Amino acid sequence: MDFTSHTSDHDIAGLLSRNVVCHGNRNAIIDGSLSITYQQLDLKAKEISLDLIQQGVAYEDPVGILTAFGLPHLIAQVGVIYAGATCVPLDSERSDTELAAQLHVAHVNFLLVDDMHHDRQLSAEKVVLIRDPNIELLRDKTQDIPKPLLPTFRSHILFTSGTTGMPKGVQIPAAGIVRIARDPLCKAVSGEDTVGYLNNPCFDVSLIDIWCSPINGTTIVVMDRRELLSPGLFARSLKRQQVTFAFLPTALFHMVALACPTAFSDMNTLIVGGEGLSIEPCKAVLEHGPPRRLINGYGPTECTILACGHQITWKDVQDAASGYLPIGRPLWKTVAHVFDDSLRPVTGNNQGELYLGGAGLSMGYLEAPDAQRTGFVTVPGFGPSGEPSRLYRTKDAVCRDDAGNLVWVGRMDREVKMRGYRIPLDVIESEILSTGLVSSAVAAKVNLPDANMSLLVACVTYLPSRGGSYSQRLLAKCQARLPKYMVPQLVEFGAMPMTRHGKIDRKRVHEILVDRLLRRLSEESSIEVMKSDQSMSSEAKLRSLWSQILLTVPRHDIQPETDFFGIGATSLHVASLIHGVHNVFGVDILARTVYECSTLRGLADIIQQERHHRPAYQAKEIQDSLLMDAATLWRNIPIPQVEPVDWLSAGEGRVFLTGATGFIGAFMLLELLRMPQVRRVRCLVRADRLETAYSKLFRNLDKYRLAQLEEDLRAKIEVLPGDFSQARLGLTESSFQELAEWASVVFHLGAQVNYNEPYAATRTANVLGTLNLLRLAATGKPKAFHYASTISAFGPTGLMKNRPSLIDENGSLAPYVENAIPYEMGYGQSQWVADELVSTLMRRGFPTAIYRCGFVLCHGESGIGNVDDFTSRLLTDCTRLGIFPLLPNQREELVTVDYVASAMRLISTSNDNLGRAYHLVPDLDSSIDMNTLFCLVGKAANVTMTGLPYHDWLDRIRTAVENASELRLKPLLPMLEEKVLGERTRIELYEGMARFKRENTVDALQKTGYNGFLREAAVNEKDLQAYVRFLQSQD
Repeated sequence: MDFTSHTSDHDIAGLLSRNVVCHGNRNAIIDGSLSITYQQLDLKAKEISLDLIQQGVAYEDPVGILTAFGLPHLIAQVGVIYAGATCVPLDSERSDTELAAQLHVAHVNFLLVDDMHHDRQLSAEKVVLIRDPNIELLRDKTQDIPKPLLPTFRSHILFTSGTTGMPKGVQIPAAGIVRIARDPLCKAVSGEDTVGYLNNPCFDVSLIDIWCSPINGTTIVVMDRRELLSPGLFARSLKRQQVTFAFLPTALFHMVALACPTAFSDMNTLIVGGEGLSIEPCKAVLEHGPPRRLINGYGPTECTILACGHQITWKDVQDAASGYLPIGRPLWKTVAHVFDDSLRPVTGNNQGELYLGGAGLSMGYLEAPDAQRTGFVTVPGFGPSGEPSRLYRTKDAVCRDDAGNLVWVGRMDREVKMRGYRIPLDVIESEILSTGLVSSAVAAKVNLPDANMSLLVACVTYLPSRGGSYSQRLLAKCQARLPKYMVPQLVEFGAMPMTRHGKIDRKRVHEILVDRLLRRLSEESSIEVMKSDQSMSSEAKLRSLWSQILLTVPRHDIQPETDFFGIGATSLHVASLIHGVHNVFGVDILARTVYECSTLRGLADIIQQERHHRPAYQAKEIQDSLLMDAATLWRNIPIPQVEPVDWLSAGEGRVFLTGATGFIGAFMLLELLRMPQVRRVRCLVRADRLETAYSKLFRNLDKYRLAQLEEDLRAKIEVLPGDFSQARLGLTESSFQELAEWASVVFHLGAQVNYNEPYAATRTANVLGTLNLLRLAATGKPKAFHYASTISAFGPTGLMKNRPSLIDENGSLAPYVENAIPYEMGYGQSQWVADELVSTLMRRGFPTAIYRCGFVLCHGESGIGNVDDFTSRLLTDCTRLGIFPLLPNQREELVTVDYVASAMRLISTSNDNLGRAYHLVPDLDSSIDMNTLFCLVGKAANVTMTGLPYHDWLDRIRTAVENASELRLKPLLPMLEEKVLGERTRIELYEGMARFKRENTVDALQKTGYNGFLREAAVNEKDLQAYVRFLQSQD
């Protein structure tokens, strides 16, 4: 073996020996009352090395180390390295069975133990007992110790379970450790620093504690690990032992920083890593007693502990994008690449996956070929001279900030599937942490099979003095920052359980949570007991139902005046409540009733009344409410007296857009960005801060695979946090006026879509929100208003007395409120009112165009669609069960999103097209009826579909839900079941639908001169095949 090529960039033994010569009398290790100098460390290590060599240890042979924490373990590691062997640190707190598995994977034949662990039942050929050195004997036999090391020397094998729970042996190169010790950001300074040794020696970051000090000639102070979970004791210990350099796991840093923010004030360097770093603990430390350098460290074990680092400043804390702090830039001799799914570099601020390489890159895993194959990849053309480069795939999503620093934004493999949604748990945790109300958060999907229940839960530890009522504040912030399907139920933990490595023990959190929930469930009265218990009041029974449905809400928080939605209920909980009320009380309440009377006492009174009398569907009451709004609300909107500007002319090109976090709006945003005349698109996003707004927007673009924007297009996007349902869009008066003068045109595509909510629940967003956007268009610069409506605004037209066969684009919507709209969903009713308000103003000269879309199903080429809409839920579950409801002479007028977005863009380019409505629907010959749609989808999915009468189909759906099937229609059962006209449900009323004319649309598109490059509006069989493939990919 040729050792002549070794250099100090990898020879950790040689670097330590140099400090033995230069600083022989300097303390190398202090462990309580014991201390040893560099010379003494050298001698003790040589004795161990000599014993190992005499037992037959060869170069890079793995040697297990099982000792007490502190001085014995530190000496043992140096001794193994001196012998040219590989350290395999073992955790003495693990069982013999667990340790035996690790020894087997690492092929360990030699075990180094101290007296305390000599009797452990572990199989190893040679067991070497650590003992005091014979100095005279050593002088003659250790002249060639330490052994010289090759540049590729493997110094350690560490076990990490990662996300699989199965131990993987990771091979660590010595060059990776030297790389950290030499990096200016992470270097402990000789003669100045005292390094705290506090991490479990089986945890990868312990290599910083153990080796950065002897490489740099500093002193190690062994800390009492029992003090780690007592912030006050730990803080005092840091100062008493004069620790100036340390690595602290993130969870421990959060705990200490919030309890004792001055703990690190005497330190030179504090590196924090292992998990995402939160803003509030950093603020506390920076404000009350910062170390000279507070480093956010990032790196997987597979890249030797640290790969990137960044010194946290006040500016970072104040400017943190989306609640994330930078992880900075690669360390010395480290390379980092951000790639998209096709291994192409991601540019600018776009998000991609982080790949790492360089001197710290592991040789790979032991005995794990599948993990090796997926974790370590070779990418052509990325070596120093263009050769292939071996890299580690981190599965971490990152982007770059404006300064070029890497910013961690989440794990790409921490997704769960619930009700058809892919939910990134990291995003939930990050948004919760960014509220400043909690110190730690763990999001999880919890399955309770016996209760036929799956829950999305976030376990949180509140900051000091922020418990109690702060849970309501946190819930409100979650609702403002996260999509509805990602808002978790909240469970408070006094303190999070920790692993031996100082990280939050997620497995234990999950176990505690499940135990709590099951215990809580067992305390509630069963359905059978409540049905038979005559002494139990209606309010008490309803309270027990609420408590079972909202299992994470403390029972004492459910009081008579408690609002069902105020404690976190969603449409899914409404469905469960309606089902529970039917089983307990024998009463069928409407979803509308729950929304309109949502307090415990109020709803209990309604149930009590309805037990004696089932009220008829209040069609006349609904009709009067809609007519009143349509007749009065428009009157406060001024009609502009000046022609609107040409929004595409020189000096203009500034677009204000709502709905960019929706399906159509995402594709419309892309259409606008691609127009060369458009200089900026300012997107209104419902959020309480800019970072959350940006996160929401780009998360939505990524959902529809639109996030990989060219740099010039991305630069056109501006994000404005606000809420169009509020006066002035939730902006200050000055900001509203600035926006009104800035915008060249307004596109309003935003809406609140919920299939269970009544008109009263959607009115604020969809009706008053549209009025707020009309006020914006009428304020300041004269500008056009482009409004996206829907054919749902006509309702079930088959109920019309004089049923039209074709609906004209220029006709009034007013006739449809008499017989059709009262039986439409609350969403459709709100769309009728909003469309009628805009139409009324348009007839009076307001510069607007209305685009009434058919059902926008998917993108014509990719098949990507909105997995949350009614049709995707319906088709997914019908295909899963192989059945569909027979819906004769019904159609949804299916169109593709690429057609709708392109058509709206083309028509909007000319102000000559203002003053008219446009039906964006298929032509009469291309529209697909519902029964044909089910058959075509079944064919594309290779599933035999059986049509059933509607109520037979509904019974099958109910049975599947009751049998714990994860059906996506479950939240919509109230809408599917509700009988609104005699014995007919709302869905059945759509038989005999009228068709829609589209002359205005065809005429306007032809005048744009698009020359046939616009695809046909209708969804065809090929589109459906792509759509079905997309839906299958989401399962």
